[in-house]
Amino acid sequence: MKNLFLIIFLSITIFSCKQTNETKKNLKKNHTAINDTLTNNLQLAFDKDAIIGFSVSVVDENRLIYDKGFGFTDIEQNKPYTSSTIQNIASISKTLIGISLFKAQDLGKLNINDPINKYLPFKIVNPNYPENPILIKHLAYHTSSIIDLDEIYAKSYVLKKSVHEENEGVFDYFNKPETKISLLEFIQNSLTENGKWYIKGTFSNTKPGEKREYSNIAAALCAQIIESATGQDYQSFTKDNILKPLKMSSSGWSSKDIDTTKRSKLFANKEMMIADYSLITYADGGFITSSKDLGLFLSELIKGYKGKGTLLNQKSYKKLFKKQKFPNSETDEEFGIFMEFRDEFLGVKEEMIGHNGSDPGVMTAMYFNPKTEIGKILIINTDTDFTDDVWPEIKSIWKSLNKYETELNSGKANR
Repeated sequence: MKNLFLIIFLSITIFSCKQTNETKKNLKKNHTAINDTLTNNLQLAFDKDAIIGFSVSVVDENRLIYDKGFGFTDIEQNKPYTSSTIQNIASISKTLIGISLFKAQDLGKLNINDPINKYLPFKIVNPNYPENPILIKHLAYHTSSIIDLDEIYAKSYVLKKSVHEENEGVFDYFNKPETKISLLEFIQNSLTENGKWYIKGTFSNTKPGEKREYSNIAAALCAQIIESATGQDYQSFTKDNILKPLKMSSSGWSSKDIDTTKRSKLFANKEMMIADYSLITYADGGFITSSKDLGLFLSELIKGYKGKGTLLNQKSYKKLFKKQKFPNSETDEEFGIFMEFRDEFLGVKEEMIGHNGSDPGVMTAMYFNPKTEIGKILIINTDTDFTDDVWPEIKSIWKSLNKYETELNSGKANR
């Protein structure tokens, strides 16, 4: 009887193992199939021929699920764009300010409810409401009443060199290399009453905290306050508290931080590159990374949203992702700390949390779906204003990524 029981038990065990192995094989086969479909769809989008080069990454909280590059970083040398190619990513950079802000608060260096002037060597006041202090959280929610006037903010764009080739485009508002100054000087010149470029119109006619109005200068000011409060320059602070812990070894804020051989050129179109530039207000849009490296950061954001993040404590992550609505704003959308909550992007209806970005020669997007817990990244090295077919191609790419996410989530549900 014992022998009979043993034989039956072993038979069931062997059958179960066989079933498990078959299931794993089928899952792997299905995953390979949907990966191949995504690659084909992205290639079809790229074949529309408006974008010079781009890369995508898809992640969950634990890993990189898919990553691939298409096109070129340098047309003349036929250098391929891969998921390890690096470039500046525009306003997605602001999400690092959000993490850094709460890290500084976790360390006891500041409080987001503090007035900004507590951490500055000069005073910044909205002249229309001098009795209403601007708080740190106002900078983070874009409700500071600081406005990006074109004639002021454009001074942040500085060329890397003075002489350029015929196929290097220079925007009218780009400034000569010798105009480069520190972020602190830029803020003082722009926002203080005796500043070199000060204009009263830099401040809106609304009280600080009352109305949301997106401001790059205010975001850069927030990074400066982190620097002043911690006694550590913002670039080093992000390296120590974000890049190193997440092993984002290909990322940084300047040429000295990165492998420049992996950096993509930026393009207006196939005939014209965009001259190399940097941002004085670098924290608002000058972060340099790859879709693969940025995927590590997005995985951490998903973890943080789920209460399992490693960079901040749970309380800080809850505040980072806490939805805020501003009644006097022009939109009904809700926002977190340097974080967007959306139900649509590029024509695709989907609940998303994250940020996008745009700069000369750059278009980027980084979002995760809080329901599927899957994140998507798109980094493009081509300007969106010079070729009519760029936006249809971008929308096609994003639609393909969304379809892939749906198939991944469906596979997860069927396991």
